[in-house]
Amino acid sequence: MNETFQRSEKKYLLSMDQYETILHLLERYIQPDHYHHSDLRSIYYDTDRYELIRRSIEKPLYKEKLRIRSYGNLKEDDLVYVEFKKKYDGIVYKRRTKTPYGQALKDIYGSDFLDSQVGNEIRYALQHYDPLSPKIYIGTSRSSFIGKENEKLRITFDTDIRYRMKNLSLEKKLEDKLLTDQIVMELKIPEAMPLWLSSILDEVHAYPRGFSKVGTAFLKEIKGE
Repeated sequence: MNETFQRSEKKYLLSMDQYETILHLLERYIQPDHYHHSDLRSIYYDTDRYELIRRSIEKPLYKEKLRIRSYGNLKEDDLVYVEFKKKYDGIVYKRRTKTPYGQALKDIYGSDFLDSQVGNEIRYALQHYDPLSPKIYIGTSRSSFIGKENEKLRITFDTDIRYRMKNLSLEKKLEDKLLTDQIVMELKIPEAMPLWLSSILDEVHAYPRGFSKVGTAFLKEIKGE
């Protein structure tokens, strides 16, 4: 499977009160996505010096990341999504395919990608980071919505965001740590933001801010939090 995405993405950190108010105000404009509730689990790959994550924390004009993702428990031969994301000047470009879960954990470069072209592009793009290996697990409960008038508008809410940097797999573990008690709202916008959405965000005093789950997890870990 070959999937390519190009869109603007904006993140917001919400309190519970803001979250509940926004959901109420959005009711007339959005509807649940086909996969409305998901148990999202991801593993991010990096070098032993955490070059990709450190660069992301610096908020550069250009950054990239590689991760595998699932929506529940897996066996070794089950397929996971492999996602290579590049972000330049606020625009996200994502290439995605699938590969067996067990292969991805052991050797992402040697994996049998379902779409070989995307796999080759991933290998080529990241060859100067070789070797990459699993470094951080992020898990969250996600609610997804799409616009009633424009289904390309997507809004997601992540709650109960947890992480770990040891014993890495796509399974939940007792040692998982809470990343934040706030809700992360993400807007995926293919075009200009609708006026009704801007008005709602202004009403609840929600403003975009750079927030990286994997970057925040890394900083918390090195600070011993």
